[in-house]
Amino acid sequence: MKRVAILFKYAALGLLGAAGTWVGAPAWAAYPDKPIKLVVPFPAGTAADISARRVAQGMAGVLKQSIVIENRGGAGGAVGSEYVAKAAPDGYTLLAGTLNTHAMNSALYKDLAYDPIRDFEPITRVTTFPNVLVVPASLKVNTLAQLVDLAKKRESQPLTYGSGGVGTTAHLSAVLLGQAADIKLLHIPYQGTSKAMTDVLSGRVDMIFGNVPVVLPYVKDGKLKALTITSEERSKQMPDVPTVAELGMKNAEISVWIALFAPKGTPADIVDTLSKAALTALQSPELQAGYEQDGGKVQTDATPAAFADVLKQDVERWGKVVRESGASVN
Repeated sequence: MKRVAILFKYAALGLLGAAGTWVGAPAWAAYPDKPIKLVVPFPAGTAADISARRVAQGMAGVLKQSIVIENRGGAGGAVGSEYVAKAAPDGYTLLAGTLNTHAMNSALYKDLAYDPIRDFEPITRVTTFPNVLVVPASLKVNTLAQLVDLAKKRESQPLTYGSGGVGTTAHLSAVLLGQAADIKLLHIPYQGTSKAMTDVLSGRVDMIFGNVPVVLPYVKDGKLKALTITSEERSKQMPDVPTVAELGMKNAEISVWIALFAPKGTPADIVDTLSKAALTALQSPELQAGYEQDGGKVQTDATPAAFADVLKQDVERWGKVVRESGASVN
């Protein structure tokens, strides 16, 4: 009899929902009722990691639930991305993906273990940040035009550029510059940006595209010269540095985004809840100031569907850039 009474109780609730006096909630109505794990597919201290921690803190306040960061670096972000792609689609394991993990890796890696579109539910972008082209103080150029002229004079012995590895945005920023300016540049890949920066500072390598927080101290000290920035607008931290578009090379623009993703199949209500929580958190002046301090800016999408459209466009654009560059990772 007790079981019958319970069944009758829930049946009555269902009828009330049908009558419109009670809105029947789906099984995940209490979401989130436990901590959420946000996987960063890069090491701690990287731009992706710092950005993810900022938005996680803001979203935790909105959702009234803790968000724990877990760093799973390796293979240009592919290791952590694969982990989330295979996680339970319940909203408790998310990914802080990037332009690399979702728009470049599919063209770079022949056997990528995840599909950037089919295996994820896009939530929203969080922030974007540009790269700055810098050269050592010893290089006899002060503008991008002078650099291009020097590169054309030295085609038999190309100017070199460093990066943290094949397929990184530093690498592909230089590829875009070479295409836009019709110049030949020689790529010198390193195991990490810090090692590449050391050789640029010493003058052993002619240039590098670096994030604003990384290069700014050296520019202020006069050890590096900043020639251009790859964003659509000038950086508030480096207002004297012209954009590539200002210098007639709009095709060389690149702003690296960091975004939130859930595994494919995550219920739409949960994805929508996460999207709204992120958008609310990112309205915070303090959070926006933090991203500006990092050299970037808040970049959001009104809906997950809007971000999905952006993602498809970026996969197409950057896949083409990677293929034309000849870059690949075994």
